[in-house]
Amino acid sequence: MPGGPIARWEWNGERLVVEADRCGVLPLFWSEASGRIAVSTSIDALVEGGVPAHLDEGALAVFLRIGFFVGEDTPFAAIRALPPGGRLVWSRGGAVLESGWTAPTPIDATRPEIVDRFGDAFARAVAAHAEPRDAPAAVLLSGGHDSRHILFALAEADRLPRECVTVDPYPPSGAGDVAIARLVAEALGVDHVLVPQRTDRVAAEREKNALTSCCTDEHVQFLPLRDYFARRDCLVFDGLAGDVLSQSQRLDPDLHRLFVERRWDAVADRVLGDAVSIEPALNALLTPDAVARFSRGAAAARVAAEAATHGGAPNPIASFYFFSRMRREIALAPYALVDARVSTPFLDAAIVNLLLAAPFDVVRDRRLHTDAIERRYPQFARIPFAGKEPGRDVAARVRRDAAALAARIAAHRGSLLRRGAALARAARAVATGRSAHLWFLPRLVHLMDVEERALGIRPPASVGSRQSQSAVGSRSH
Repeated sequence: MPGGPIARWEWNGERLVVEADRCGVLPLFWSEASGRIAVSTSIDALVEGGVPAHLDEGALAVFLRIGFFVGEDTPFAAIRALPPGGRLVWSRGGAVLESGWTAPTPIDATRPEIVDRFGDAFARAVAAHAEPRDAPAAVLLSGGHDSRHILFALAEADRLPRECVTVDPYPPSGAGDVAIARLVAEALGVDHVLVPQRTDRVAAEREKNALTSCCTDEHVQFLPLRDYFARRDCLVFDGLAGDVLSQSQRLDPDLHRLFVERRWDAVADRVLGDAVSIEPALNALLTPDAVARFSRGAAAARVAAEAATHGGAPNPIASFYFFSRMRREIALAPYALVDARVSTPFLDAAIVNLLLAAPFDVVRDRRLHTDAIERRYPQFARIPFAGKEPGRDVAARVRRDAAALAARIAAHRGSLLRRGAALARAARAVATGRSAHLWFLPRLVHLMDVEERALGIRPPASVGSRQSQSAVGSRSH
């Protein structure tokens, strides 16, 4: 089986060389200060090893609005992620960091040619990843495009997996995704397994934060997969990056125009979301000091700087979100949460190079992935794709989550939250049983966890931990 993303380091007592994977999806963090270098797959490991945990206020300003970090930001100013294809060399003279990523030039091909090349390249990638024949495999299956494309390609290669696995979503997420995933599995004759959710949402959020180094507000719903695959020895196929490369819902012509015109402040404003709704909500939940520290202006400056690095890409929207949300957030699901060997075939170099080189006009209709699947596998075209149908609240679950959040807020020892306002919102959720009053739960729990780390308060052992790898070197100057 071809190797997946690989990060490596080598320390000989005098010189440390650290290399990130080409797309930068594997969590890898570093810090340098006072003649000392520290590298780890876990931010908590770096902090426990003595790296200062001072908050990066600009980075957190971004996170509070969009739920992920851009560039190489982390919650802490002294800790950075390695860039895509990054190579860090540290010796007595200090650290030298380079990025090994080279942006593609626009591809000179028609849309039908790109659709066919995408289908061919992906079929080859999946077939190669599925070797050897006797390796049991599972596909993380949803009702969307990416995972079914993997399953169809496995069938084409005569390498059907042992099972398809779907996680039961937290309400109010609709059940339509699960139902369609089951249809896809049944069409291929593969067993479909539905894994139940954790019951304690706040505890799950805290465990997720520990496992992902507090770098995402998402993925709590995938924690049960960690438990499930820890008991099974198999190769797990994940559809990471498929849609962001081929037909992202963020492919907006107005946003593309702002990228082309290099209006980075306007790009940042669009990325950060509607200020009319977001800013009053943050002002109500954060103390005046926190509002000033985590200002929209600080967030916009970070996003604008990152957006500018993608201005020359053939499809700057795809490039920006591939190297920010996909790399820094979505990739944490397979590469920080799932306790198994993981295959992410959409990240094969041939596919990434092809799709990032496709100009915006080729993908602006948000159908390139749909067309590629239906053209290569017309026998399955009758199976619909999951939509965005609204789900239904489960009042008892909402009340349980709200009560747990209130307990967490009451026990919190920081000063960034307006405690009374946050407790009042949790109380409204308890009274009404409506999840709309808990929209802020993941980011609120995240902020409390981050602040407590900055205050030197370590998460309890029961929150969960991940096996981290670290390298530390030091030399007096």
